[in-house]
Amino acid sequence: MTPLPAPLVSCPIFPSSRPPLTLGHAQTGERYAVAPDDAHKRLDRKDERSHANALADAAATEKKEQEADAARLELAHDPTVIAKSHGNEPSRGAKKDKEIFDDEEEELRKKEEAKQQSKEAHKH
Repeated sequence: MTPLPAPLVSCPIFPSSRPPLTLGHAQTGERYAVAPDDAHKRLDRKDERSHANALADAAATEKKEQEADAARLELAHDPTVIAKSHGNEPSRGAKKDKEIFDDEEEELRKKEEAKQQSKEAHKH
């Protein structure tokens, strides 16, 4: 009987005769290309992902949706955001839109304060 070859990965608890895990091609050592975000169909149960991976994907998707919603809300309140995020100066139209929006916000705030004062005056 021939003895087993020495394990390639030395672990005192779980000795293994398998080669060490690599992060790329076994022969060339080149890293594998990362799959794009839409490489897996999220709702495909025949996809061989574990339940934990499916839950992690759901959490990541929810986080992306929340970030997109926040960006949409910010864009709705400030039309100069896109130009600034690209490192450009906002256009005159975007600046004017922001000015109009700010004026309307101020007017609504004043109306709300007047409404509150009127409500309190009618209480007494």
